[in-house]
Amino acid sequence: MSSEHVKISLTLERLWQFSLQYYSVREVKSACLTLQNQYKGNVNLLLLLKWLDEQQVSFSEQDWHHIEECLGRSEALLLNYRELRRKLKFHLPDTLYRESLQFELQLEKQQQSDLVDCVNSITLQVNHSEPLALRYCRQLGGEPLYSVFAQPVDKRANP
Repeated sequence: MSSEHVKISLTLERLWQFSLQYYSVREVKSACLTLQNQYKGNVNLLLLLKWLDEQQVSFSEQDWHHIEECLGRSEALLLNYRELRRKLKFHLPDTLYRESLQFELQLEKQQQSDLVDCVNSITLQVNHSEPLALRYCRQLGGEPLYSVFAQPVDKRANP
């Protein structure tokens, strides 16, 4: 891996808008949910890695652990809340269930904020190796899902 350091402008709003657009593609949403539910992956981390792949940047091996640590604070809360929401789905009025989904979305955004802070605290470099999203899918045992994430975002934009 090269030692060419890179400065990028990653903000929560930039990652959030990217995530909303990218996740709105049906195949991407389906692959993300499969990554989450079958492979116990973190969709926000995958979306961040895809954003970094689009910028053609990477980080060192040591920083993988640091980034996963950044998820620690919000991940347990998010997983517990998601499990509770799913259990209550058929016992709540529709309006209350929709509010619970909105709250979960706010937890997701907070997790992305944590990830943005984390990435902005590490040294990034030009990626001359395999894409980060591929590494993450492989690490989870979900490498076949990567075929969905491999296409550049601009190729997926809906007209």
